[in-house]
Amino acid sequence: MTVLDVQDLQFSVQPHFWTPKRQLLRGVSLSVRPGELYGFLGPNGAGKTTTIKSILGLIKPDSGTVQIFGDSIESLDVRRKIGFMPENTYFPEQLTSLELVTQHGHLAGLPMHEARTRAHEVLERVGLRHAMTDKLRVYSKGMLQRAGLAQALVGNPELVVLDEPMSGLDPIGRREIREIMLELRNQGKTVFFSTHILPDVELVCDRVALLFEGRVRREGPLH
Repeated sequence: MTVLDVQDLQFSVQPHFWTPKRQLLRGVSLSVRPGELYGFLGPNGAGKTTTIKSILGLIKPDSGTVQIFGDSIESLDVRRKIGFMPENTYFPEQLTSLELVTQHGHLAGLPMHEARTRAHEVLERVGLRHAMTDKLRVYSKGMLQRAGLAQALVGNPELVVLDEPMSGLDPIGRREIREIMLELRNQGKTVFFSTHILPDVELVCDRVALLFEGRVRREGPLH
């Protein structure tokens, strides 16, 4: 059984009607197993974020198939099992992180009182206990990354998808995020994260896919 099965994803963009199409994904295929910490590795511009957006239904690929828990991303039940942290965290800056994460918990199906309790827990776990009542407009890049991770975890998802989760973090923050990913795996969660930084993958991953110029060049165990 696989948690995530991607087969032959193709995706192209056409910046202007008078310019030729540019192919970003050229037949991306990969599979992620239950309880795995899976690294999606590639340089900037390789197509990692485009692949993730295709997996999550945020963009529609030209062709190819995606199965999550054996079903389509269109299924509400499937969506409730996924926590997603985007590469660039554009959150309403007038909210506090506690308000943001509470609302995401409610959207994930938790009753409001439970969502607020859970928001306190995950914000403390990502190191934002001291700033959870501050407005997001005063957050640094690293603090926004932590808030993004908290909103991904608040619904207690079975599959956690993280797009460049260590971006903007100092060495201590990077270590803390790695520790959280390992904790999730130890809890039986499946973690899929993208990065272009080799040491992050080498320290935590069970399996890795290497993406280059829109193609998966290698996929397999870390060794």
